[in-house]
Amino acid sequence: MGKIICKKCGVEAKEEILDIYEYEEGIPLRNVHAYECPKCKEFIFTDKQVEEMERRTDLIKKELFAFERKITISGRSLVINIPDDLVKHMNILKGKKVKIIPAGKNRFIVEV
Repeated sequence: MGKIICKKCGVEAKEEILDIYEYEEGIPLRNVHAYECPKCKEFIFTDKQVEEMERRTDLIKKELFAFERKITISGRSLVINIPDDLVKHMNILKGKKVKIIPAGKNRFIVEV
């Protein structure tokens, strides 16, 4: 791979291994490969490094926060109960609005 240049400073970044880095808030990753600008100290990641951080973060989320729940019914609506551990972790409060986004035929995303 060629030189990685900091867009902010125009200085060549140096390859580093970060002991701990949170690609996604609250999910620390260990031994993350990155480039650091020696002038502004900002981290720069290649596409491959970002893909690796996303993959590792997804694995951790599945391990830590994968819950299996049955779908129940309330009136004419289907309901999925949110486990207490997840409620506390995400600071979800009764009455808080969420956004439900279809993400394919067998998946959806809930944004709090």
